[in-house]
Amino acid sequence: MTTMTASQPASRPATSPWAAALYAGIFTAIAGIAFSLLFQAESPILYGLAFLLTGVGPVLGYQMAAGKLGSDWMSILGGLLGFVVLVLGWILWPILVGAMTKGQSIGKLFLWSVIGFILGVVVLLLIGTVMGQNPSWVAFGWTTGWAVWGGTVGAAMASSDN
Repeated sequence: MTTMTASQPASRPATSPWAAALYAGIFTAIAGIAFSLLFQAESPILYGLAFLLTGVGPVLGYQMAAGKLGSDWMSILGGLLGFVVLVLGWILWPILVGAMTKGQSIGKLFLWSVIGFILGVVVLLLIGTVMGQNPSWVAFGWTTGWAVWGGTVGAAMASSDN
C-alpha cells in the first residue's frame, strides 16, 4: 500500500439511474398491486392508503439504490403527501419531494414526472390494445403504468443526486 492510496478515503460510487429505476418501479408496482386488489375488494379507506403509497415507491427505490433506505423521512413524507390529491399526484409529487429533499431539482423532477406519466399512459393503452375486450387487463395496466412512472422518476432522482 502506497502513501497515495492510504490517504484517499473510500468513496461510494454514484447512484446508478438504472438501479434506482428498477427499485423505484418495483416499489411503485407493489403499491399499485395493493391498490388494485383493495379497489376490487371495495375497501375505500384501504385502497386510498395504498394509492398514497404509490408516491412513496419512487423515493424508497431511489434511497435503496443509493444505499440509504429510510435515512431521509422528509422525502418519504413528500412522496406520501404528493398523492393526497388523487388525480394530480403526478403533478404535486415532484414539487413536494423536490422541496423536502436536499439535492433534488424540482424542475427536473417535474419534467420527468410528466414524461413518466405519459410513458405510463402509453404502456397502459398498449396493454389495453393487446388484451382487447377482456376487462381483466385494467388492474395489470394500472399497476404497470404507475410502475413505469415510478421507475422514470426514480431514475430522475438518481441522476440529479448531488
